[in-house]
Amino acid sequence: MRSTRFWSFWLWLILLAGICLIFLDSWRSGRAKFENNYEAVDFEGFNNETGSPSGCYIVPNFVHFVRFNKPKLSFVEAVCILSAFYHQKPEKIYIHTNVKAVGKYWQVLAKVKGLSQVLEFKNLPIPREIFGQKLSSKWNVFHGGDVARLRILSEFGGLFLDNDSYLVRSINPFRSLEMSLGWQPGKSLQNQVIVAHKDARFLKLWLESYRDNYRPDLWYYNAGQLPTKILEKYPHLVHRVHQLFGGYGVVRSIFQRKWPDWKNYYALHLMVRHQNLLKNVNANATYPVVFDEFNIHKYPIAFRDMAYDVYPF
Repeated sequence: MRSTRFWSFWLWLILLAGICLIFLDSWRSGRAKFENNYEAVDFEGFNNETGSPSGCYIVPNFVHFVRFNKPKLSFVEAVCILSAFYHQKPEKIYIHTNVKAVGKYWQVLAKVKGLSQVLEFKNLPIPREIFGQKLSSKWNVFHGGDVARLRILSEFGGLFLDNDSYLVRSINPFRSLEMSLGWQPGKSLQNQVIVAHKDARFLKLWLESYRDNYRPDLWYYNAGQLPTKILEKYPHLVHRVHQLFGGYGVVRSIFQRKWPDWKNYYALHLMVRHQNLLKNVNANATYPVVFDEFNIHKYPIAFRDMAYDVYPF
């Protein structure tokens, strides 16, 4: 009787150990699938709230900017590139452009220690069509930029920033997720700041949504309104950032007053082309303003502090 119980005990113990090994192997397999994997990944079943099983980075530390027909860099754009360099410490900053860089602010950047080692220019013509549909001649630079950012992220992965998007702090917490973007309740998604693995499922759906659905007459239809409708059906395909990618309701705070809360964000879209929204709320501010390294000192506003944080005055 004792012998039977003895062998029964060991059989159950061996069986339990086998089950544990199976679960351990499955866990390791799931972890290894995403472990520092910037290459092809099947994201079926991926959780964009918890991220990769081990918390490892699956989005490469690349920063992308697209510049069409703009050879010269503005002071604000220089500040934004520097914010990405200092706050993200990227492996690469890619400037995708169809023109040769000229002007004094590129020269300023060339003198910043370490930046030239990570800054790389990539030739990119303006997209003229998408799935056989000719892009708007009126808004070609902007609609072409909308298409370009999706194609770039689908090729490289990484962080895409609009030229007037300021990176406040590292987006590394989002690099263990398939795809992250700003999307506030009741509004269209924001495409000024996108963090994505190159095989992110929503990237493919977003690009595919242009097929037979491109609207050349609407400014933000394909860039924001249509993809938002897709996400409303499949919200699990992205990590939704409600406020901290800073797209809506921040421009007045940035350019009209001291605003220490800017440091709480991950990124801020400066919307410099929309300064007509601003009012002259104090004697020092006259809008619109072409900011530079000289007049910025006269403006007691949040953007001055942001510039002071990164620009080599």
